[in-house]
Amino acid sequence: MVNQPYDPRHPQAGHPPPPPGKHPETAFEDRIKLGRDIMAGAVLVLAASAFTGAAAWYSMFVADAFWTPVPVALMAAAVLLLLAQVWYFVLREGLTPLIAAAIGVHLLLFAMPVLVFIGVNEQVLAERGVTEACTVTSQEKVYVRSGEDRKPKYDHTLECPTAGELTQRTSPQGRFEVGESVAVTYDPEGRAAHRTGEPSGSPLALFGAIAAAAFVIGTAVRVVYLRFRFRRGARRRAAFGAPGL
Repeated sequence: MVNQPYDPRHPQAGHPPPPPGKHPETAFEDRIKLGRDIMAGAVLVLAASAFTGAAAWYSMFVADAFWTPVPVALMAAAVLLLLAQVWYFVLREGLTPLIAAAIGVHLLLFAMPVLVFIGVNEQVLAERGVTEACTVTSQEKVYVRSGEDRKPKYDHTLECPTAGELTQRTSPQGRFEVGESVAVTYDPEGRAAHRTGEPSGSPLALFGAIAAAAFVIGTAVRVVYLRFRFRRGARRRAAFGAPGL
């Protein structure tokens, strides 16, 4: 009888488990400590979101320009915390089929800092933004890489009465025609990104609520995923009499 390679997804196949740490999937499962990992994940994502919000707020409301030392340092800290999450919960998985599941599980949590940043930007536009009618002067179709695909987008140039020349990228469904009049809200101080349409009321509270919901849902999904991996590792070790790490 020819022995097949050990598959950690089917420990009952009659093959001995690999040495600890030799197979990425089993090594990841053997390292899971539920309480520690759940707490570490919650602290990392909340800290990354807090640093992102502080960087955005300081650069758009306090500093003379966006790229000044304080917001840059705060944003660098947020990026490092995000990378720590990516390593701790995704890259430690190794190049296995489950790495795609690990990425999917954490998408909401990884999006939290982005939601916070957008909320601060929208708050700036609500407080000091100027809305005016701008005319589309040019339109260009471009292709943007998205994973393995290249998706079409449209880059527009808009001429505004006081804001001058602005650019706006849209999806094919939302593109503007040359000569069309488009409402644009922009920051006269130039520290927030402009967007089409009127500013919304209480945007920071709205995006804060969305980020909070993302945290609750994302953390719940993370807990379910880690419990599944932890229990699968425990069953494998019990089946072979292998001690946990």
